[in-house]
Amino acid sequence: MADMRSDTKGFIHVMTLALILLVLVGLGMAAGIMAGYLKNAPSVEDVDVEARRVLPTVVYDINGNVLTKLKIEDRQWVRLSDIPQHLIDAVIAVEDHRFYEHHGISVRRILGALWYDIRHLSDDQGGSTITAQLARNVFLSHEKTISRKIWEALYAFQLERRYTKDEILEFYLNWVYFGHGTYGVQAASHLFFGKPVDQLTLGEATLLAGIPKGNELYSPIKNEQTRQNGLNRRKIVLSRMVDVGYITPEQAATAADEPLRLASRDGKAAPVSKYVNFMVRDYLLQKYGKDAVYRGGLSVKTTIDQSAQRAAEEALSRLLPTGSTPEARKDGSNLTYPQAALVAIDAQTGQIRALVGGRGEDEYNRALKAERSPGSAIKPFVYTAAIDSGYTTTTVVVDEPVEYPSGDGKTWAPKNFNGKFLGPLRLRQALEQSTNIIAVKLTQDLGPAKVISYARKMGITTLVDTGPKNDRGLALALGGLTRGVTPIDMVEAYSSLANAGVKVTPYFILEVRDADGVLLESNVPRREMVLDERTAYIVADMMRGVIYSPSGTAKRADIGRPAAGKTGTADSNTDAWFVGFTPDMVAAVWIGEDTNREMRYPNIGVIGSGKAAEIWGAFMKKALAGAPPRDFAVPEGVLTGVRVCAESGELATSSCPESGIISEKYIEGTQPVHACSVHSGFGAFETP
Repeated sequence: MADMRSDTKGFIHVMTLALILLVLVGLGMAAGIMAGYLKNAPSVEDVDVEARRVLPTVVYDINGNVLTKLKIEDRQWVRLSDIPQHLIDAVIAVEDHRFYEHHGISVRRILGALWYDIRHLSDDQGGSTITAQLARNVFLSHEKTISRKIWEALYAFQLERRYTKDEILEFYLNWVYFGHGTYGVQAASHLFFGKPVDQLTLGEATLLAGIPKGNELYSPIKNEQTRQNGLNRRKIVLSRMVDVGYITPEQAATAADEPLRLASRDGKAAPVSKYVNFMVRDYLLQKYGKDAVYRGGLSVKTTIDQSAQRAAEEALSRLLPTGSTPEARKDGSNLTYPQAALVAIDAQTGQIRALVGGRGEDEYNRALKAERSPGSAIKPFVYTAAIDSGYTTTTVVVDEPVEYPSGDGKTWAPKNFNGKFLGPLRLRQALEQSTNIIAVKLTQDLGPAKVISYARKMGITTLVDTGPKNDRGLALALGGLTRGVTPIDMVEAYSSLANAGVKVTPYFILEVRDADGVLLESNVPRREMVLDERTAYIVADMMRGVIYSPSGTAKRADIGRPAAGKTGTADSNTDAWFVGFTPDMVAAVWIGEDTNREMRYPNIGVIGSGKAAEIWGAFMKKALAGAPPRDFAVPEGVLTGVRVCAESGELATSSCPESGIISEKYIEGTQPVHACSVHSGFGAFETP
């Protein structure tokens, strides 16, 4: 018996020592965790900073449609007041229905979760409150350890001390992870339902509220099984809302039967705005830096019109031929050719409405950067200088063989595109038919320096007029340039013709705001009068014939409303252009290879400016579909309806054949004053 008492005392002694040791170890662990917390715990300011630290930059079009998000994570901050109450109620009901009663940790919830885990031999129930989940999401890992739980509780207390319940809930709803790289209810609402969170129905809100329990298990867009899991989870959330008293059983039943209308994710639509996104990204990175762009939550409103952008991409995708693919080429190129670019601006403001910089196989933005020979698309600058210098639409110049010294003891003999010479032509005819000889003769008479000055003040920035290799030769008239021109420069330069002499500078950023809505940048149109409005009108009117005259070179650009433009084809068919405009929009289309290589392909032949005009026409029809047709306004000081003999370019008389009489327009003071000398036999003085 004594031995038994001795053994019992010994056992008790050992157990007491073990218990004391266990308590000491526990106290040591707790002290260590507390010491670590006190050393590393965030300040109250850090909690706010951490909760907002990774917000994407959201880029919008001019109508508020999202173009892209520049992000490390997809997160879009939304205020609690902008979140529908039924979504807030759903989250509280399923995650922490005593949220507004506890102080960060719910003992009842922890004990209930512990009892569940013991009964089911699992660790499925965490017992975490919304505050504790926020603390874990922002500051801790998701590993299930005792030390993490203690840290979670300490962080939760810190959050509750610093923030109100509504602030904590706002942080949580903007931080919770929904899978697919998406954080927060706003980004999740756009991902799953394609609309902002304040438009969610009860059925959609409760589906959303159930996903964070296990985004891999309940995502409605991952696969059919997870979609069904998500719907089943929605029923659980609705049931909890009924239990808590947020909704009635009838409301729950209606929401449970609500059809699931997910955002379209069929992958059939081609990516929109790829080169626009590159353009905006590069601009923002250069101006604001990587951290602000990818983590700072900037909000960027652009001038892009998503419908016009889609029209541009559709026109190029449908109409641009595939001449050669990387597999068929032997030069090591990994791109499909020809490449192309399209840029369109509002004629009155310069706001870029659509931009495509290539086929989408690289990031090289040809609309902004490709300096290419404009071919005959440069001729409007020659004719603008001529009209401004006193020439008229009926000035007659002879299209004939000519030779000019080239400076190396040789001569240069320019030819027309078709190799023919047409004899005497009025300037209107010469521009409509893109006659090379007459453009060269005008440049010789005016002087290349004058043509360069007009092109430059209208918006061309790449002309070279100094140094041994420059653009001061007569080849300037045909697009033979040292560097070439860019599509963006061409729309700027042509804008002064579309806009009564006023040049508009293209731009694409309307405003930039930070994550708190503070305005960082705002841009407005830059307009500059660079031409006499009468000159601009006359040249634009001449360019209408390029599209609508029977002898015009761009019949495929007919869009059924007043428009004007010019084709351009470089030597050896390396570049094909059409640049055109209405009173509302200016657009340029360029086609070519990235090196100066002829666009001649098997089973296709040569790709020329007619294809560029066709693409331009298809784009403009859709881009302007919602705008009523407008004609170019006739400025004061322009005479219209002047009857002229087409053969002589002089005032028509009764002796001129009616079929040869045309109605012309002139800047007042430049109209013909002599009667037709061809048909009247004398040069009597007449007034129009």
